Amino acid sequence: MNPVSTEHAVSVLLERYLEVIPEPKTEWVEEWDAKIYQQRIGEEQVIWRPVKRDEVQDFSTLESALDMRFHDSVKRLFGDWFSGDLSLAFATGETTPSMGFELLMPQCQEDAERLLQNLTGHILMKRKLKQPVTIFIGILHEHDDCLVSIDNSTGEVALEWLGKLQHQTLAVDLATLLLQCQPHSGEND
Repeated sequence: MNPVSTEHAVSVLLERYLEVIPEPKTEWVEEWDAKIYQQRIGEEQVIWRPVKRDEVQDFSTLESALDMRFHDSVKRLFGDWFSGDLSLAFATGETTPSMGFELLMPQCQEDAERLLQNLTGHILMKRKLKQPVTIFIGILHEHDDCLVSIDNSTGEVALEWLGKLQHQTLAVDLATLLLQCQPHSGEND
């Protein structure tokens, strides 16, 4: 078991991200009251800064509706911070090159609700396919149909093709994965 909490790993990753990418950008959504938005860049982009939520995301209503509990690491990743998505690199092994992926993060409460709706759809698909429930947390840069996901029962982080079983373990838990990731300054290569 990793002695570092997911909450701590997310905080450390956000700090490192801003050190490497001091002015991260994301798409500006006019309808959202996003406290992360700092400065507009043109018509479609904005510089953002992570914001610790005043109140953590409540998952209880969705857990009750789905008759399940979300793994605690999922709650910490999606429930404690508002942030832009994080472009990250992760070394998959000593002999394989690193892979780039986008770690999904809710930008504001409206975005958090949208994310929970998407997670619900994913969970219902997994149930229909009679597969173990996973929670997607990211998308590979090279293959947008390959997800980085957490096994909801074990907390293990792995890759899975959309609609398929997890096929390549990345880390024993989310904290371990996040501590091994490096901010990736390339724009979604």
